[in-house]
This record gives sequence, C-alpha cells and structure tokens, in this order.
Amino acid sequence: MQVSGLSILKNAIRFDYPFQESIRSALPLCDEFVVVVGRSEDGTLEAVRTMNEPKLRIVETEWSDKVQPRRHVVAQQTNIGLHMCRGDWVVYLQANEMLHESSLPALEQTMQRYADDRGVEALVLEFLDFWGDYGHVVPVYPHRFKYVPRIVKPYVGTYAIRDAMGVAVFDGFSRKGRYPRAVDTGQDLFRYGNVRNGEVFADKQQNASHLSDGRGNEPLGKNDLYTIIPRSFVAPYQGSHPAVMAGRVARFGESISLEDPRWRLQPTWRERRCLAETWFYRRFGVPQLRRKRYRLIGGYQKKARGSRAG
Repeated sequence: MQVSGLSILKNAIRFDYPFQESIRSALPLCDEFVVVVGRSEDGTLEAVRTMNEPKLRIVETEWSDKVQPRRHVVAQQTNIGLHMCRGDWVVYLQANEMLHESSLPALEQTMQRYADDRGVEALVLEFLDFWGDYGHVVPVYPHRFKYVPRIVKPYVGTYAIRDAMGVAVFDGFSRKGRYPRAVDTGQDLFRYGNVRNGEVFADKQQNASHLSDGRGNEPLGKNDLYTIIPRSFVAPYQGSHPAVMAGRVARFGESISLEDPRWRLQPTWRERRCLAETWFYRRFGVPQLRRKRYRLIGGYQKKARGSRAG
C-alpha cells in the first residue's frame, strides 16, 4: 500500500496558516506528499522548500481569476494535486488542518484494511473546529460539516468539488458524479482556521482569494468571533493538541472567554435547531439519514469525549 499526502497553498505565511505543521502531522503516514503552491508574494514557496523533507513534491501553479465563484478555485487546485498523487490513498489536509499523532496508527490500520476493498472509496474524520484560541471548540452539528472524507482513493474517478470540503466519485471518469462510499475512522481532524490574531483574521477574511466572491460584506475582525455564532455554540477544550503545534500554542497570546460581554447570547431559530440536533446526536448517535457529503458504510464510531470538547 502506498499513501500520498496533499496540501494546497497560496500566501500561507501572510494569512498565518500552520501549513508546515499540517504537512508534518501527516508525513509519517505518507510515502510522498504533494504540495500545490499557487504564486504567492510572501515567501510561501520558499518556506515549503526549506522544510527539507525528502517526501515532498512541489507543484507550482497560478490561481486563475476566471474560476467563479472564487471559492471553487480551491477545488480546482486540489484536483491538480489529487491527480498527480501516486498513492492507493490520498490524505488531503487543508492548510489549517492536521492530524494528532495518536491517530496515526489507527488511520494506517484502517487504510490497510480497506486498500483493496472497491466498495470503500473514502475514509471519514470528525472535525475538532477550534474557535478564537486553542482552548475552545465548536462541537455543534451540523455546523461546519462535522464529518468530512479527507482520506480518499484517487484512482476511482475522485474529484474535489465546490469549495474542496468534499469530493465526488465519477464512475469510469464519466460526466455524472456521486458522493463516495465511506467508512468512519473514529479519529479527529484538528482544524485551526479561526485561531489567528485580530489583524490577520480580518486580512484573511477580506483578501484571501478563495473568500473574495464579491459578497459586499465588511471585513471580519476579532470581535466578530463573539457574534458570528452564539456563545452556546462554543465549549471549552481540555485535550491535547498535535505535538507539531506545541510552538504555536505556546506563542499564542490572545484568548477568548465564555464570560466576555461581547458574546451574542440569543441564538436564531436555525441555531436553536442545531443545538437540539446536537443534543439528539449525543444521546442517540448520528443517524444514517442525516444529510452528508458521503455515503456511510456501517455506523459512526463513538468517542468518549468527556470534557475534551464539550
């Protein structure tokens, strides 16, 4: 069995993506790691080169302004890398996502188990979506697509779709796609997209290419973390972080508090429905019929989160 890693980057230093940590978190699983680097003005390409990792294969690209909506350019760039991967599996991590080292043995075992099973086309991980700092998460379903197929078989007609948060399988590389048949790994995917200082957070929201769809919104700032979602969506996190993140966690100087008066306290009707859905899932399990971007084989594995993520 051969395993490829995949990451897509552009201006990753400017927007403070933990891309080096992300890549290194998956390297022990991978025989090669393809990094698709769009033309950047901040030294991203040079930073990848200086990692001096023999498994890395760097692909230089240009992000076209003709791809509309703009958020779909990430899927286009992902597909460039996806179809250059030589592995039986591809571990696809966006630049703010990473694996915990404690998950690697289970992931390797699961990939080995299903490598030759044509009925399994993807493996699912569950987001731990951090909010504002390294001590708080958003454990609400279905907010931010809690389960995602991030380990896929590239040779069965697999393509990244929409904003590259999901994939579709085009049988025989035909014209009509479907969601992949997937197995839950029972492992977490650590996501740090909303852990930045205030200035960088606002810069990313206003200027990152894949977010500039001309929506007419004002750029978001750090204070918006307290109002985009209600306080009831956020819970303390007391577990560990991937070892590769130790330096970033130690250096991070800003934090949020659940006692801060800036929080929006009143959920909308839709948010109340999400909270009720979350309560139901925790008590009875996530149902198979729940809308998702994959076709689940078997069931979801239960996790003993306790106080780790609310």
